Amino acid sequence: MPGRRRADALAAKATLSPTALADSEQLRQWHQQQASQIELDLQQHVLAALQSERDLAQADRVHYATLYDQSPAGYLSLDADGRIVRANQAAAMLLEQRHDDLAGLPLEYFASPAARPRLRRFVANLFASGARAVLELPLAPPPKPGQVPGRAPRRLRIEANLDAVARRGRLILTDLGTVGRRDAARLRAFEVLDNLGEGVLVCDRAQRIVAVNPAFTRLTGYPAEDVLGRSPRFLLRPGAARHYAAAVQALRRGCRWLGEPEGRRRDGSRFVASLSLTAVYDDDGAIDYFIAVFSDISARRQAETALRALSGELDARVVLRTTELAAANQRLLEEVDQHKRTAAQLQRSRAQLSRLAAHQETVREEERQRVARDIHDELGQNLLALRIEMTQLQGRTGPAGGRLRQRVDLALENLDATIRSVRGIMNELRPAVLDLGLSAALEWQVQQFRHRSGIACALELPPEAQVPSLPAPLQMALFRNLQEALVNVRRHAQASAVRVQLAQTTSSLTLSISDDGVGLDPARRADGDGFGLIAMEQRMAALGGRLLIDTPPSGRGCRLTLSFDL
Repeated sequence: MPGRRRADALAAKATLSPTALADSEQLRQWHQQQASQIELDLQQHVLAALQSERDLAQADRVHYATLYDQSPAGYLSLDADGRIVRANQAAAMLLEQRHDDLAGLPLEYFASPAARPRLRRFVANLFASGARAVLELPLAPPPKPGQVPGRAPRRLRIEANLDAVARRGRLILTDLGTVGRRDAARLRAFEVLDNLGEGVLVCDRAQRIVAVNPAFTRLTGYPAEDVLGRSPRFLLRPGAARHYAAAVQALRRGCRWLGEPEGRRRDGSRFVASLSLTAVYDDDGAIDYFIAVFSDISARRQAETALRALSGELDARVVLRTTELAAANQRLLEEVDQHKRTAAQLQRSRAQLSRLAAHQETVREEERQRVARDIHDELGQNLLALRIEMTQLQGRTGPAGGRLRQRVDLALENLDATIRSVRGIMNELRPAVLDLGLSAALEWQVQQFRHRSGIACALELPPEAQVPSLPAPLQMALFRNLQEALVNVRRHAQASAVRVQLAQTTSSLTLSISDDGVGLDPARRADGDGFGLIAMEQRMAALGGRLLIDTPPSGRGCRLTLSFDL
């Protein structure tokens, strides 16, 4: 902008004093000075942007460190030797150690002696495989002076993953409490199992059933006294042994097994079970018992089979039937598919459309700015240089130039008209007045509207000191929406007066445009023809703003309100 204003000033000077720039060498030096000034302005802008990005990154780092230290969950970072590199306050309280003393201590220092080899293997496997892992072990922090010995032991749950880049193990610590608390938790768990709708059976390490819940009896028909001490193989139909062997192998590898084997009830009927098997380990890392949870999905499997058969029949009929029947079947299939879609997918689609609209608006504004800049830098500068040359030619011809002087004057008038046209095009693409602030841009737009339409337009602005410094995208959105609203008023409203009001409070900024025209028909707006209003709504939604259209009950006049939370 400083370069543009200097160019306009020099152009005016050349018009008033054509003999001052007669020397072409002076004109070349002037162009070089302008290019140098523009380059300096761009460098200052880039340096300011880089400094702003560094400030934001530093603020994010401070915020992350605060969240890490003040989190209620215990967080630890370990090196490959199992030593604590970093810990937050919650982890220090859980390990009963001062926060500043944790760095450098091995984590196994806080485990019971019997559990330390298992913890070392756990850390070694974490750094070797990089896979997420979970471990439970007794917690035995070293006693402090004056502390009563023989306290009830507590258990610690560790959830770990590996940061492969930093070669650090990231651990989340959870206190599982003392034996008494765990016994109370087990009682609550048994109450839940008794009222659970899924069947549950528990096997010991020898794969013998030691407990079942009432839902097991209801689903299989076997009472508890008939199954205790038996292998669960008898619940599977003959030929399903491969499922049982695969499940046992997966559990011995430390994996959870999921499957849908076919089972057999006490009366001999068969059912399809959705089965989940999990192994529970003791403190030495050996399997202590197995837990199986299953439910009867026979009805669902039959429904899926019937649905597949129905879909195949419909596909065959589509080929043989007429176009109308094919369309009807297609709508039926689409309705079936709609039941499978989730609300999350619909929400993602709407979010993607909103981001696409915002991206298109951003690209459109960037393209307008680029075209305006190219016109100014290339066409504008060339026209200005041409006018200077024409001015020099006009000065050299003199009043006695005759027809040559007339042709020069006519060419100079056409050149001035072209320069005005080019400036008008640049203002339409991106008005330079936006660089002077939102208030100046609104005043310029209202003045242009009065000049082009002849409609009285009143503008109300708060004092300049009360208008906050707004981001460039927000200023551009308000300016473009005002421009679109005034175009709609001029084309459709048949109004005689328009009022534009900018209001600002401590928490919000509001721009309203009201007129006394024919109003906005809600039925016409619902038809989807108001692409200008749709663009305004998308532009506001992309920046977190709101657009409200209010039409009085009388049907005369319309009011558009654009609001943003500051």
